[in-house]
Amino acid sequence: MERVASRERLGADARGRRRRWLATPIALVAAVLLLAPGGLAVVPIPAHASDLGTQRIAPAHQVVSWRGSSTSINVMGFSSPLEQACTASTCDVIRVDVEMPAGSFPTAGDGVLVSVKWASDVDQWNLYIDGPDGLPAGRGILVVSNAQSVLVAQPMNGVYTIHVVPFRTTRPVNRSYVGEARLYRDPQRGAAPGTRLLPRLQTVAPYDFHIGDVPPMPSTPLGWPFPSDGTFPTSCYLDEQADYGSRRCLRFSNDTLNVGEGPIVLRFRYDGIASQCQMEQEIVVAGADPVDRNAGPCVFHRQHGHFHYQNFAQYLLFAVGADGHPGTSPVARSGKVGYCLVDVDDHSFGSAQTRPRVYESPTGCIVGDGRRGLRLNTVPTDHPALWDYMGISVGWGDVYSWDLPGQYIDISHVGDGVYEVVSRANPDGGILESAPGLETGITCIRMAGDRVSVVRDFPSQSNTAPLPNCQAPRHGAG
Repeated sequence: MERVASRERLGADARGRRRRWLATPIALVAAVLLLAPGGLAVVPIPAHASDLGTQRIAPAHQVVSWRGSSTSINVMGFSSPLEQACTASTCDVIRVDVEMPAGSFPTAGDGVLVSVKWASDVDQWNLYIDGPDGLPAGRGILVVSNAQSVLVAQPMNGVYTIHVVPFRTTRPVNRSYVGEARLYRDPQRGAAPGTRLLPRLQTVAPYDFHIGDVPPMPSTPLGWPFPSDGTFPTSCYLDEQADYGSRRCLRFSNDTLNVGEGPIVLRFRYDGIASQCQMEQEIVVAGADPVDRNAGPCVFHRQHGHFHYQNFAQYLLFAVGADGHPGTSPVARSGKVGYCLVDVDDHSFGSAQTRPRVYESPTGCIVGDGRRGLRLNTVPTDHPALWDYMGISVGWGDVYSWDLPGQYIDISHVGDGVYEVVSRANPDGGILESAPGLETGITCIRMAGDRVSVVRDFPSQSNTAPLPNCQAPRHGAG
């Protein structure tokens, strides 16, 4: 599925943000939550949270949807708020009556998919689902995404009660959400036994450029929690200056989507020797056990406080001539190559291709987690360590926002002018894909002092395709 980048997340308030809560200083997070600005929501807000009634899923009506919002700047501490903490002023409630004939859910991967989505992963809503028997049937509570999406597998008939909880809704644009529940068929049911369900990577054109706007302090796993143009003149964190000699940083956000038929699943095991950390790609095979292949090295990333898969992406900067053509060699490149892959951007929400959120933060990429692979908590017979898993589900994307540590190109020795910012996923082919050809995202920018303006961006292209001309006529959506 080829997709042009959605513009909804390119605004100043829709900045993807990879939050690493486990290593976050408590005082800093408290300040973020308590000082966050208020304002109006995108859609009209009721005076308090709402009882949104009951809708029915049946053979003739397989998708139900609703909208909700909250006036609350909800601060409920570090623990995700429990459903029991809901009050009439904090939680929306909707009931979904499932009435399907016997045999409608023949495999464990069939069921009803319940999802809620908001503008950006700066903020957080939580999702709780209770079954007709009153017992918990599912929940989506972990941070760093613009959606929660939970599969209720093989549901019984009856009324399911859904609570949507505004865990942290500090920005006006994120105080509204859209929800839906739909019949869900296990994607493997349509594949012939033995078929490999491979991922396909698509890099969105880089966006949300900054030269400046980070404080003169060491970076944190949160990045900088108060992004505002012109707040600070500095563009490189103190540790980026000390560790890499960076003095002027072109910062930007990057979104890599999985538009294939299978998830990206990476697993590693770590025995205390960082140099021996290796990744394996675990490939889904319809009707059979998954197949593993070597995917390359991984490393412990000190600033983020967890493990990264190396060589997942590269960022390059090419000078553009007066004729619009980029140079043949980059004038600068990013030192960042490592990624912790998780589901952040639910880009397939509201379509038949939508999938549950599987790879979450902060549980992925941390030694000893081992909970999100296809072989859950498997202890290999040839090694005492647990496997740890990271990945990107089908229909999801992984976002690294401009203010995170290492998310920049060093332009200390680059002058003003027009440039192409080139982001390439999977540059060394370490991840096996179904059909390579969309891995590169490109944006033409103009730099003038500390100001960056976007000249144009381009549809995704192959890593091996020639770089486009910034002055070329537009053909279709760009």
